[in-house]
Amino acid sequence: MGDVVEWVIVGRFGRPHGLKGFAVVNSFTEPRENLLKYTDWNAYLNNKWQPIKLEHIEVNTKSIIAKVEGYAGRDEVSRLTNVNIGVKRDALPELTDGDFYWHQLIGMQVKSVQGIEFGKVVEILATGSNDVLVIEGKQRYLIPYLPGKVVLNVDEQNKTILVDWEEDF
Repeated sequence: MGDVVEWVIVGRFGRPHGLKGFAVVNSFTEPRENLLKYTDWNAYLNNKWQPIKLEHIEVNTKSIIAKVEGYAGRDEVSRLTNVNIGVKRDALPELTDGDFYWHQLIGMQVKSVQGIEFGKVVEILATGSNDVLVIEGKQRYLIPYLPGKVVLNVDEQNKTILVDWEEDF
């Protein structure tokens, strides 16, 4: 998807909202309002990242709604449905030691203290109580991301995650 190293997907446009060119925005940040801290949004359109300008943005109890410059009506804004919203990697705030962004964990190899090679993290699910690593290997595994309990070590340099987890759990 273009410049993979430089861009981090922080959200995605959803369905149009109303008739005046607003779109629902699905935030991939936690909490969801953190998406609004990024001012330089880019949309992945026509196979490349393109800057977009927000004319208006609203947050209500159920959703974030945005009006993008150049998308005046419902038909125009419907072209944004399922388009990713990205920011440059260097726009992300530094995290404290032991904290990771999801994009840092995706692609890492997961193995257990018992020597089991589970496979590679392909996705992370937010379940409310804790995040869950989705791992593809000889089968699909779902392992809770619980640092200090299940996840014992994340080695960024070697791209590995060490877990205390049984293969048949």
